[in-house]
Amino acid sequence: MTGLAKLRDMGVSLIALAPIRWVALFLVSAAIIATASSSYREIDKELTTVALLRREAVARIAATTMAEKFGRVVDVAISLATRVRFRELVNQEKWGEAIKIMHDIPRDLPHIERLFLTDAKGTLQADVPALPGVRGTNFAYREWYQGVSRDWQPYVSPVYTRAASPQINVFAVAVPVKNAGGVAGILVLQIRVESLLEWINTIDTGRQGFVYLVDSKGQVAFHSRHPDRPGITDLSGTPMVDKLLRGEHGVETGLDPVENEEAIVAYAPVPGYGWGVVSQQPLHASLAFATKEAQLRRLLTGYGFILVLCVLAIFMASRIAGERRRAEDDRRMKAELERRVAERTALLDAANKELEAFSYSVSHDLRAPLRSIDGFGQALLEDCASRLDDQGRHYLNRIRSSTQHMGQLIDDLLKLSRATRTEIRREPVDLTQLAQSVITGLEIAEPVRKVECRVQAGMVVDGDPRLLRIVLENLIGNAWKFTSRTAQARIDMASFPDGADNRAYYVRDNGAGFDMAYVDKLFGVFQRLHTPAEFPGTGIGLATVQRIIHRHGGRAWAESEEGKGASFYFTLGAFSRPTPQEELS
Repeated sequence: MTGLAKLRDMGVSLIALAPIRWVALFLVSAAIIATASSSYREIDKELTTVALLRREAVARIAATTMAEKFGRVVDVAISLATRVRFRELVNQEKWGEAIKIMHDIPRDLPHIERLFLTDAKGTLQADVPALPGVRGTNFAYREWYQGVSRDWQPYVSPVYTRAASPQINVFAVAVPVKNAGGVAGILVLQIRVESLLEWINTIDTGRQGFVYLVDSKGQVAFHSRHPDRPGITDLSGTPMVDKLLRGEHGVETGLDPVENEEAIVAYAPVPGYGWGVVSQQPLHASLAFATKEAQLRRLLTGYGFILVLCVLAIFMASRIAGERRRAEDDRRMKAELERRVAERTALLDAANKELEAFSYSVSHDLRAPLRSIDGFGQALLEDCASRLDDQGRHYLNRIRSSTQHMGQLIDDLLKLSRATRTEIRREPVDLTQLAQSVITGLEIAEPVRKVECRVQAGMVVDGDPRLLRIVLENLIGNAWKFTSRTAQARIDMASFPDGADNRAYYVRDNGAGFDMAYVDKLFGVFQRLHTPAEFPGTGIGLATVQRIIHRHGGRAWAESEEGKGASFYFTLGAFSRPTPQEELS
């Protein structure tokens, strides 16, 4: 049969089967179109959600960043307002002397434009840098005063134009300066709104994207696209800002009447401060949406080819299935990684416990041979002293001194180990009685010393009495030791408010003190700032104090000046109780 005849026979057979093939092709095409349409809608929806979530993530990151920055500024303001000497001067209404303590703050913290001090009624008494004509002015009408005086807690104000020249836009952080009877004054830090640019510059807003901040009154505090725009724009009447002020977050697309462009707009509140962040990007500049449209165009192209070649449809389906399998594999891998991380962590905890037990055992077992060395040394001195020359006796005395020092090191290491390993048993602890007991023991041990000791009454906390006794033995013992060369030695222990619901405690002396340049080494094991010839010790006591305080959920720190004594402070987390006088008030 010739080639032409073969082609003719094939054409006849195709024509004969044509109706069946067209029906099958129609059914397959209809199924492909229906599947493609449904898949197209789902993918469009998912990609749109991803694009919007990326913009919302920018807004949430910016809001978290702003909350952190506000928190740092508030912490700085609280730290300044609770300085002991500053509070004393404010309580005595020595405004000029009090503000001198803050003289270098604008230079050391450049984001603080100015700070000033008012009395409890909002009348400005002193300022840094000093501006002419403002002292004696009452600012009770300002939002910062109304905010801080509402419940006498630190307050971040909305943006406002300050009264003094130059009249720039600022916002204020106001912190009450409290005394035993209430509020003695208010410390106010003024911050330029331009500082907000530095705080949000680290955030990637995307191509042509920008961020603006809305304060607690719905005003635009700062706009990264228009940083030099004069005046203060009020957006409190817009629906999105209204949602922000109610603490809501979300993301939307639509026409922005201010910028006159189609845009993606995400918004998130700054937790704890009443402000909000808006992250916006023109729709045409969004890489996420551009990527989405490109992917959808490619998908449509693929579906077009699918209608022509069913093989391409199978390829696309297998590709999607592969992507889903990879996503599932990624999820499984993540779960496996989390499981393995937990097992690393568990092994590390077990190793730490074994290390602590080993340290305890070694320290405990070393004490017996040391006692033997010291005992035999003493026996040699007592029984064989006549056979030894002065140098031999000197060597034996040095051996005994070294073994006794090492014994003290081992005892201190055991205390440090117990402080780490012992289970904390919380109960009410009378710190006043505990401190007086420690002082009595020191006075009995050294009756010839005359030290003026003053302990505040009524200091009761929740904690472990055994561990807290170790804390006081170390802190008061150090104060007793480092005042040994002071003519009129004095040791004080008292407390003061540390934030809204906690107290800080301190042990203060007028002894040798230390250089604050070495304060970071103070709480390390074997770290000493004085030689053994000056003051004896092992360098473990303060490390033990810090571990005990950390286990109680608190923190420990120190302040000092060489030759003028030292103050050691500590808190006990949320477990500290107020004094009976405070409970009555």
